[in-house]
Formats: sequence, structure tokens, C-alpha cells
Amino acid sequence: MKHKAFIFLLLAFAGLMLHAQTASDTKAKQLEEMRKLQKDIQQENRLIQQQTEWNNQSSQQEIKKLNQENQQKNFEIASSKDEAQRARVEVLKAKQILEAKMRELNQTQILIDSAKIQLAITRGQLSEAEVVNKRIKEELQHQEDSVKYLKQAQEFQDLRLQNQQIELDAQKQKNRLYIIAAALALSLLVVLFALLFTRQKALRELAEKNKIIQEEKKRSDDLLLNILPEEVMHELKAHGKTKPLNYSKATVLFADIKDFTKISEQLSPDDLIEGLDAYFERFDKVIEKYDIEKIKTIGDAYVCAGGVPTKSEGNPHIVVQAALDFMYEIDKLRRERLAVGKIPFEFRIGIHTGQLVAGVIGIRKFAYDIWGDTVNMAARMQQTSEAGKINISGATYELVRDKFACVYRGKVEAKNKGEIDMYYVEKAL
Repeated sequence: MKHKAFIFLLLAFAGLMLHAQTASDTKAKQLEEMRKLQKDIQQENRLIQQQTEWNNQSSQQEIKKLNQENQQKNFEIASSKDEAQRARVEVLKAKQILEAKMRELNQTQILIDSAKIQLAITRGQLSEAEVVNKRIKEELQHQEDSVKYLKQAQEFQDLRLQNQQIELDAQKQKNRLYIIAAALALSLLVVLFALLFTRQKALRELAEKNKIIQEEKKRSDDLLLNILPEEVMHELKAHGKTKPLNYSKATVLFADIKDFTKISEQLSPDDLIEGLDAYFERFDKVIEKYDIEKIKTIGDAYVCAGGVPTKSEGNPHIVVQAALDFMYEIDKLRRERLAVGKIPFEFRIGIHTGQLVAGVIGIRKFAYDIWGDTVNMAARMQQTSEAGKINISGATYELVRDKFACVYRGKVEAKNKGEIDMYYVEKAL
């Protein structure tokens, strides 16, 4: 009995020990899990702190970058305002010049209208002269009829008179007839001479007026040719308007003066215009030599294009050669201006070949112009060029590489165009 009680107590004690050990293990396991959870929380806090610091640094960099971009955009806006102001000044000057041309054309039209009126008066005078001539012929016919009647009357009277009286009267009648015939002949000669003189004078005046009309017409055409290409001028005169045309391959050249704003501050307006005129006159002679179309001048920028309005496959070669001639004339003028103490101008030239649209739009103050991304690309070529350099795009280089020595510049960043392959033209091969 005692033995069973002891065993029971032993089993109870063992159960209590086992329960205590299990509880201890459970608590230890829970403690370990709590320590692990605390460690994970600390690790997560460190990661959050690192992420916060990185975000702060990134935000500061973004803010700095945005400030730089804003400064750049403010600079570009200021530059655009300056360019717009120069463009407005140039447009105002062009408007004044065109108004003067229009006044000349109006005066020419007045002269033409006056000549037309004078021509109509002359024609009226000729018509009146013809009427007078007809009346004179009718009067002569009437005189002849009267003479015949008188002859018949005289013959009847001769039958009744004696032979002597008949002879005497006949002689008198003959003398009278001779006098009348002589007077009529003289009158007729005077009238015919007057008519001939009047007609010759009218023809001379008409020829002079026609000559004046032709001269004024040629002058008017020459004025239009200074503004528009010949093909466009004929189309405009024939139909009153023109249709812009699409050109798949045209080459545009931009030439611009380096530091023009600083130069303009050092020169008077008269000296500045004199300098621009000296350079642009040389450019005009070069493009006339190569049959390149002058598009316009915008302030200190000179714009021309090859392959318009007459399409030409070889226009890239011609425009690049003209650019080399530009540089020769610029260098020649530099030496001439330095020799007389004048400030020389340095030019940047840019060229690009591609598709564009050219023609005349609107119904008043016609101007031949070009549009398209090719024009913008040529302007970017000029902006990224250097003074005294001819900068061409990769597209133009592929078309002229066999005739000109060029130096590769690499991919150059162009405004709103990204990186573009560019080349400097050195010389003709």
C-alpha cells in the first residue's frame, strides 16, 4: 500500500516537473521569438531611415536640377525675346520698303492708265480724220458731177450760139474749169498733206506711248522679280495666286553673324546697315552665280535654298560650294574693312538637306518663303557651328562626301533635336 502511494507520488512529482519544464520551454521559445521580432523591427527601422535619407538626397538633387532647367529656360526665353524684337524691327523695315515699292507700282499704274487714255484720244482723232477724208472724197465726187452737168449745159448753149461766140465761151469755160481744177487739186493736196502729217504725228506719239508702257511693264516685272522667283511671278500674274509646292530634296543655308548684339552696340545704325549691306551684297552675287534662291534676311541672318523653285538633284553640292564662296568673300571683306579701320563681321554657316514646302501664301504683300523641319534643322546647324566654319548635317554629308573634304564632329546636341551627326566642311576635292 505504501509502495503504491510512493509510486503515485513519484509519478505526480514527475508530472509536475514535466509540466514545469514544458512551461519553461514555451516561455523561452516565446522570449526568443520576441527578441527576433524586436531585431526585425530594428532592422526595418534602419531600412526606413536609409530610404528616408536617400529620398531626401534625391529630392534635393531633383530640386537643384529643376532650378538649373528653370535658369536655362529663363535664358532661352530672354534670347527668344531679343530675337523676336529684332524680327519685329526687320519686319517693320521690310514693311516700309514694300510700302514704298507699292507706291511706285501705283504711280506706274497711273502712268499706264494715262497712256491708255491718251491712246484712246489718239484713236478718236484718227477716226475723225478718216471721217473728214471721206467727206472730202464725197465733195470731190460732187464737184465732178457738177462739172459734168456744166459741160452738158455748155454743149446745149453752144448749139444755139454762133461759132465765134461758142468758141469764146468755150475758152472762158475751159479757163474757169482749169482754175477750179487747180484750186480743187491744191485743196486736195493740202488736205492730204494735213491728214498724212496728223497720222504720222499720231503714230509717233502712239509709238512713244507704247514704248513708255513697255518700259513701265518691264520695270514692274523687274520689281516683282526682286521679290518673287520668275516662275512664281508668271503664275501669280496669270492666275492671281500661286500654289505652294512640295520638294522632296532641297538644301537650306543659314548664315548668321557671331556676337551681332555686341557689334551693334559699338556701331551707329548707319554704319551697322552699311556693314550688313556690304556682306549681303556679296552673298547675293554668289547665289546669283549658282542660281540659288534667296529666301529672306532676318536681322543679321541670311537664308537661301537650292533646289527651289526649280527642282535640282545636285543642289546640295551647289549650296555647299556657295558656302565656301561665302567664306572667301567674308575673309576678303575682313581684310578690306580692317584696312580702313572698320569692324569686320564673323559668320557661322549651317546647311541641311531634306523635304520642305515652298511658295507664296496669302493675297497681299507677297513673299516667297519655305517651311518644314528641314528649315529648322538648317537653323540648328548654324546655331551649333563656330565662327568661320561651315557646319553640315549627316544627311547633307552623305550627299556631298564625294566632292568635299569634311571633318566629323561626332554627335552634337541640338536644341529640341537631340544628338545629331555633324561635319565641318574644309574644302572642295
